[in-house]
Amino acid sequence: MTDRPDTVDGGTDDPEADKNPLRRTIDVCVFAPVGVAVAVAEDLPDLIAKGRRKVELQLANARVVGRFVVTKSQRRVTDRLEDLLHNGGGGVAFDEPEEDADTSPVRPAPDPVAEAVVADALADYDTLSASQVVRRLESLGPDQLRAVQRYEASTRNRSCR
Repeated sequence: MTDRPDTVDGGTDDPEADKNPLRRTIDVCVFAPVGVAVAVAEDLPDLIAKGRRKVELQLANARVVGRFVVTKSQRRVTDRLEDLLHNGGGGVAFDEPEEDADTSPVRPAPDPVAEAVVADALADYDTLSASQVVRRLESLGPDQLRAVQRYEASTRNRSCR
């Protein structure tokens, strides 16, 4: 036994004792894990709340961005269709044919150029429903849109409204 008293924390005032490999090993293998466990137990509710806030913020941001992208895309498609319907190539495209009780609608003759453009731009076009066609129109350029309009008017003449 030594004449020196131990300190309150169980260590000694002797700096040489703190360099003891056995003491450092005990600190690292016993006291450090216990300290980490105690800190985690005390801080866990705060860490959970912090993590939840972070994830909820990211989800809210993703929802806002998603709504923005969908709204913008809907506007672009609507604008493109309106332009196509009102300015692109002679009037009505994908509109219901105007029928009188006595006459059938007059459809333009098939356009082989338009047919080739449509076949190239929209694979399996003739098997697609009107809603499927409309979804794919956004990826087309103005010339392709006019070709789709001409082809549709000369074939099925479906409505997009």
